[in-house]
Amino acid sequence: MKALSIKQPWATLIAHGIKDIDNRTWYTKHRGMIYIHASSKSAIYMFSDAQTEILHNTPTIFRDNHDDHVFSAIIGEVEIIDCVQGHNSVWAEQRTYAMRKVKGVMIEVNVPVWNWVLANPVLYDKPIENVKGALSLWEYNG
Repeated sequence: MKALSIKQPWATLIAHGIKDIDNRTWYTKHRGMIYIHASSKSAIYMFSDAQTEILHNTPTIFRDNHDDHVFSAIIGEVEIIDCVQGHNSVWAEQRTYAMRKVKGVMIEVNVPVWNWVLANPVLYDKPIENVKGALSLWEYNG
């Protein structure tokens, strides 16, 4: 089955069914279940007011201490049901910055974001630990 490496805390929020969008700078035509791989690194993040309001009603792990998050592990599964731009979820980003080669030089440019619409999350009771992730969608054969 395909897997997607996602930085924490996003991976845990997706596996718990709290975050229904994963934001990427590239489109995918893949539909169906994928493994959620918590990558080895944390994301640099800030929650919007709307996201903070959602998180206020979740377990304290999402509000107080992110040290409990699992890294380098497959923590669950989720279904990709669509890939769109401009989704109305509070988790959907519209634009971001990415490194692109322009006239032979790498520069940071403002790019549109693809919102991967997620559903039917499954959080594993026991993560599959010590799994090295990869870029893009990748195959995990366990």
